[in-house]
Amino acid sequence: MRNLLIGLAIVALPTVSGAQVSGQTTAMSLDRLAQDVVANNPERQFYQRQIETAGVERAAAGRWADPEAVVEFGQRSANDRTSGAALGEGMTYAVSIVQPVEFGGRIALRRAIAERQVDLAKMGLQQFDATLAARARTLGYALFAADEKANVARTVAERMRGLARIIVARDPAGPAPRLEAASLQAGAISAERSAALADAEANSALYELNQLRGAAFAVRIRIVRPDMSLPALGSSELLAERASANNFELKALRAQFEQQGLRVDLARKARIPILGVGPYYDRAHSDIRETNYGVRLSTTIPLWNRQAGDVAVEQGRQAQANATLINAERRIARDVFDQAAQYEAKRQALTKWDGTSSQSFASAAEDADRNYRLGAIPLTTYMQMQQSYVEATNALLSTRREALEALLSLRALNGGTALVR
Repeated sequence: MRNLLIGLAIVALPTVSGAQVSGQTTAMSLDRLAQDVVANNPERQFYQRQIETAGVERAAAGRWADPEAVVEFGQRSANDRTSGAALGEGMTYAVSIVQPVEFGGRIALRRAIAERQVDLAKMGLQQFDATLAARARTLGYALFAADEKANVARTVAERMRGLARIIVARDPAGPAPRLEAASLQAGAISAERSAALADAEANSALYELNQLRGAAFAVRIRIVRPDMSLPALGSSELLAERASANNFELKALRAQFEQQGLRVDLARKARIPILGVGPYYDRAHSDIRETNYGVRLSTTIPLWNRQAGDVAVEQGRQAQANATLINAERRIARDVFDQAAQYEAKRQALTKWDGTSSQSFASAAEDADRNYRLGAIPLTTYMQMQQSYVEATNALLSTRREALEALLSLRALNGGTALVR
């Protein structure tokens, strides 16, 4: 009789969204979210400014040194060489303009160094965009998974509380109904805690996403169910080889190493004298007016080889850049092997589960609820089925999120290029 009354008193309770919305909620796919984050991120302007600055430095590196102007003032005194008598005194002044001219290809070397700086700035922007897009996708899927977890847990909690209210509302005969209602209330509390934890995860992901895309923190977004397929990748050795060729960090370090080699060459060529050439004009007043003009040449004499210290310093930096590059290549290869192993482990685990496992567990939980109301199954079976529904959903979503994070890490290590066989 008890189960019949419960079956007749089935109520449909509305499902509350895992992330409590304030105002309008925008639905976005992961691809659209990544594009929005990259396009609106405030920090991206810094990297764009770096490219502009490097372009200005490149233009300046190809220019000649500024001319040097020399002005001389003095007093002139003239004497007769035979008698020693003073011939007169007067003012004298001289003006010259000298243009330094560098040889040995130093201007070309400085321009090549500046070219590498432009390349480094562009690579910095590309790396930032790839990292930002990967983070946006990771956070987007985390938001989607957290909302799914909260929805499932909240559905189970409301289902249990609804049954508990029905049992308590009728005239209980003996302690069994009260104990069953208490057990259902305890299960609802556990499910509501799971929903609250999932809501906290969703809010944390949402706030970081809004920060990355320069939006107000209160703005709510909902992630459209993403593609759940996880592609099979090639061997770890192949992935490491591709990452070695495409990784932004390695490209930047190689460019820096090449740039440092140019700096060594430039330091060596500093011993080549700099020739200064330009016109001069000299005029003196005494008993007569004397004017001199012509072309002035000047040069440095690298007698003491002070440039040797600069060469040694640049060579030391070159050796350091080479060591940094070798260490980075080993570290990135290790990261590729690590992330590939994690991804494959999660992917293999998911392939063992049916692609419709989530819907199957949801259907089984609904069947258990209906059968329990009709008295076909005991409370123990009902509680186990509801808890299994929540746990299995969490396990599926968490495993897929971890696999996606590993896949996105591999993609970032590969220079943001999609991973294909």
